[in-house]
Amino acid sequence: MYAQTDLLVLKQRNQTIQTWVPGSVITFQYSSGQWIQGIIKAVRNDSILVEQIRMERVVNRFGFISTDTARMGLMKLHVKEIYGMPKRNSGGIPAIGPLFQLASGAYLFLNVFNTLIHSEALFDAENVPRLSIAAGFFLVGTLLQSMHKESILLGKKYTMETIHTGNGTPFSKQ
Repeated sequence: MYAQTDLLVLKQRNQTIQTWVPGSVITFQYSSGQWIQGIIKAVRNDSILVEQIRMERVVNRFGFISTDTARMGLMKLHVKEIYGMPKRNSGGIPAIGPLFQLASGAYLFLNVFNTLIHSEALFDAENVPRLSIAAGFFLVGTLLQSMHKESILLGKKYTMETIHTGNGTPFSKQ
């Protein structure tokens, strides 16, 4: 057995968030903006070797869902070329913002459409509070959506580093 030579570490300031070793699956945003998923083949000094893969859930010939993997070749990159990382799931809460926007937008559309069909005044005393509440919900949805980010960008707060853990020599029995 050989000692682990290097590992890849995602840090938030000085705290380790996640680590990867050769054989781990990683998903990251490349400096070009493209999302890449792959298996880490090697971590050396300040670069990594990733075998690009694409895993999709498909229905097989028996009607069961299975995972299909397509391999797309090796990619060698410097750690500084990793632009962002996906955030871990937060339990479906991010879907509330767009849901607020959709529901309030639909209500506003129907309200305006119905008042025009019935030849009523759009901004009468009875309809203004309804429009205001719907507009408020739309703004709250917009705020919730803008506050939630699907990924983290590497830079000041988050950094990606390689850590040298050994010299790659065999373990000795003691």
